Amino acid sequence: MPIEDLPSARGPFAPSEYAARRARVRQGIGDGCLVLEGGAEGERGDLRGGFFQDPCFAWLSGWLEPGARLLLAPPAEADSEGDLLFLPDADQTRRLWTGPAWDASTQGAAASTGFGDVRRMAHWEETLRRLAGRYERIYCLPSSDMAARLRQAFPFREILSAELLLANGRMYKSEAEIQAIRDAIAITAAGQQRAWRSLQKSQFEYEVAADLTHEFLRRGAERHAFAPIVASGANACALHYSRNRAALAADALTIVDIGAERAGYCGDLTRTIPVGGVFSVRQSDLYQAVLEVQKRVIAAVRPGAYLGRQIPDSIHHLAVALLDSLPLGEGGKPLSAHFPHGIGHHLGMEVHDAHDPACALQPGMVVTIEPGVYLPREGIGIRIEDNVLVTLDGCEVLSAALPKEMQEIEEACRL
Repeated sequence: MPIEDLPSARGPFAPSEYAARRARVRQGIGDGCLVLEGGAEGERGDLRGGFFQDPCFAWLSGWLEPGARLLLAPPAEADSEGDLLFLPDADQTRRLWTGPAWDASTQGAAASTGFGDVRRMAHWEETLRRLAGRYERIYCLPSSDMAARLRQAFPFREILSAELLLANGRMYKSEAEIQAIRDAIAITAAGQQRAWRSLQKSQFEYEVAADLTHEFLRRGAERHAFAPIVASGANACALHYSRNRAALAADALTIVDIGAERAGYCGDLTRTIPVGGVFSVRQSDLYQAVLEVQKRVIAAVRPGAYLGRQIPDSIHHLAVALLDSLPLGEGGKPLSAHFPHGIGHHLGMEVHDAHDPACALQPGMVVTIEPGVYLPREGIGIRIEDNVLVTLDGCEVLSAALPKEMQEIEEACRL
């Protein structure tokens, strides 16, 4: 079947971008090979959500259909058998249920994917034995079924984890990836503002979730990047609350923590919004404190800084120190006593994206900055989250267009 008659099975970028990624990974495997298995139908998606490709496989191959595998060999093999994509044969039963799909016989498949060679899955075992048998080290994802099969098939070879190898590639976003993240953030921000208006007229959290989901889909999002959080009152003190079934309490604060996925990339934005559209005095004091901490932490994002709590001088510990100076918590405790989570995480194809926790921030990385405080006895939770690109000399707040000053939020709630 000609390509023009088939739905696209490729990712959003040019084949050359995926080929460049594979070339970089090949440099990292040295005198070894990498074996990666894509998702199968029923693994990463079912009748509720559909099929979504494993993010590592999608990042490296650009291939979005189920049942594929790839094999990468060292650079010396690149012009022969070092860049191989294996596709399952066309299945008439699957075609009946899910429509036509590509296979190795599809006219122009190799050129369209950017792989040097696209082969039928029937040739997988023979090719794997022949090529992988040449190398002392075979890389794969350790949590996959493939890892166990490789250990059994190659008992005298080192079977090593490819997680850090792939994470070190995925941490650095290309211009095309950054644009995809910008698009996802723009949809997420539109969903946020739709949710703020919905909060002022709805009775239940799920009504707000329904409105923002509609906004995501009408703007072209493929899905939520994670289960949406619409957490009002005391529910906001449960960090990943996503039941979204409770009644909206009058005058309570509501955490809206949501992300749209667009072209395989995620946004992740949080705002804290008053039901009724106006912050009380106590809510204002706490909100302004968290906002000022967030601004100062964002100002510290630059190349060479560390994100996580495992590094003593990281921006996480800067946030803790800033909150330590604010005796606004319950019982006169500093707000740092009510900040139980990290200051942020990497963002990309996954909302908590692959990364090396020991690596300092570098240009091209995208992270979230999200200080929060949670006072369960008062039924108040506050979190403010933005998405930040590390640049050559500092950072750019990719979500800067989404209001977060109290006056701006109150005005937006009245629209």
